[in-house]
Amino acid sequence: MTKKFFSALAAIAMLALSACTQDELNQFLNDGKEIPATSITLDVPLDAELKVGETLTITAKVEPENTTDKVEWVSLYPEIASVENGVVTGLKEGIASIEAKAGKVMASCRLVIRKADDGGGNDKAVESIAVDPAVTKITIGADGILTAIITPSDAKADIKWVSDNTQVVTVEKTSDRQAKITGVSVGTTKVLAMVGDKMAFSEVTVERDGGSGGGGGSSTINSASVDPSFVALGLDQEQVVSLVMDPEDAEVTIYWESQASYVAKVQMISKTQAKITGVGVGQTVVTVHAGDLTANCQVSVTDSDNSVPVESVTLDKHELTLSVNQQYQFTATVLPENASNKAVVWASSANSAKLYISSTGQLTALQPCEATITVRCQANPMIYDTCQITVTGGSSDPGEEVVDLGLPSGLKWRSMNVGASKPEDYGDYFAWGETSPKASYTNSNYKYRSSDIYGDGIGKKGTVLIPEDDAATVNVGSDWRTPKFSEWKELKEKCTWTWTTRNGVKGMQVTGPSGKSIFLPAGGCYGSSVTYRGTQGHYWSASYGSDIWAEDVEFMSTDVNYGLVDRCIGRSIRPVKD
Repeated sequence: MTKKFFSALAAIAMLALSACTQDELNQFLNDGKEIPATSITLDVPLDAELKVGETLTITAKVEPENTTDKVEWVSLYPEIASVENGVVTGLKEGIASIEAKAGKVMASCRLVIRKADDGGGNDKAVESIAVDPAVTKITIGADGILTAIITPSDAKADIKWVSDNTQVVTVEKTSDRQAKITGVSVGTTKVLAMVGDKMAFSEVTVERDGGSGGGGGSSTINSASVDPSFVALGLDQEQVVSLVMDPEDAEVTIYWESQASYVAKVQMISKTQAKITGVGVGQTVVTVHAGDLTANCQVSVTDSDNSVPVESVTLDKHELTLSVNQQYQFTATVLPENASNKAVVWASSANSAKLYISSTGQLTALQPCEATITVRCQANPMIYDTCQITVTGGSSDPGEEVVDLGLPSGLKWRSMNVGASKPEDYGDYFAWGETSPKASYTNSNYKYRSSDIYGDGIGKKGTVLIPEDDAATVNVGSDWRTPKFSEWKELKEKCTWTWTTRNGVKGMQVTGPSGKSIFLPAGGCYGSSVTYRGTQGHYWSASYGSDIWAEDVEFMSTDVNYGLVDRCIGRSIRPVKD
């Protein structure tokens, strides 16, 4: 045969291969041998979302690359989202689960499907706002991320982020719902998220990072001082002071603080310089910390000679009782009317996580407590007034433990989750069929990975949890158990579900035909860490689904769904009794 013939034959073969699917090509290259997939991963983040009518392409990476197993895509909530060859289309507002399977390996992801914007925009009002995390720590120079959680989740919200003390923490809005915080100096302050008349905050603590650094300088210093060591300012006047240290190039942590920030505030502007600003009449000390040494600058702030001094400040309330989540706007009257500086400074004797007073005098009750609110004149901090506050509500008493909702089946529901001490506690998380909480919930540490344990076959445990595998029975009592899927379905169909807040915790209030109700906190779910807390609830049923799935109930502020989900993931459990 001629060389030309073989060239033509090769060309025909290449055309044939180009017409093959990837699976057929792999089969050809592997000489017909089957090579099973060993792993599969998806490139979509856990918290991905899209709007109704939008599409999102998910890529599945399968190992080894020459596997002969074909990737199969499944939407577990086909009424919420469809999927074809990895292209997901949002169909209905809710939570979708997308599964990609190749041979015996599988990966899945959750997608939040939001309501599509209409031509006139979204006019839903914001009912509440929360910041996650509510308490956080960072080091000087380090960044962190804060997320605003809005209810309802699809409400139009132009969130404004503010740091109560930019000398400790700065904040920068980075997206529609998130902001970046940066540690500036050691201390604790609040970063607020505000939309309309709604406000929430995160209490941020900035800590030292150990102090040593690169650059060739010494990590210790012999001496430190401030130049000048005394500063006299008028209101709103500024002066730059310098840190003088030996050696000059020492690589140590440096931060500044004012003992009375309502008299003078200090802001670090370079490695060895800071700006002091007079904000109220009085005296204070500005301290610089350099490594293990400190140095002070005495600061005196006076008003101008032709100013009119304040004489008094009076609050509209001197005793006030609030319930948890209630707010009150104080009014402070400063006299005389023509005082040159009528600005005031607010303070609370209680931790801000219990009772928060804003810079404008708006009080928010967060936890039961007793406290004193103090308002001081900025021009003269010795002139002040106080109000005694009592916050009621939020008792740890769970009340009625067995709740008869008046369901047709007669089933009674417990008032709190397994591991909780009151209805609004999230409680513990459990993998399906396990009875103890864990530090993480993954395929590798799941007790019942094998499909031989539960199922329909002879010798298996059956299609619902048996008592020794039921976390409700083991942890609460022999007369309690995890509800079956059919019992969750009865709860959804026979009761009214209302998204609400109870003592600062988001969740669903479920009211039955009897008029009685239970509260299901939105505790999210637990894989390597807790996700969706405060925005979604994930509760196990006792019903087996398939070799790796079990039935659960999931809800967010706008919807309640049933689903088949991976049994290894940690979820909440709400016990029932017959």
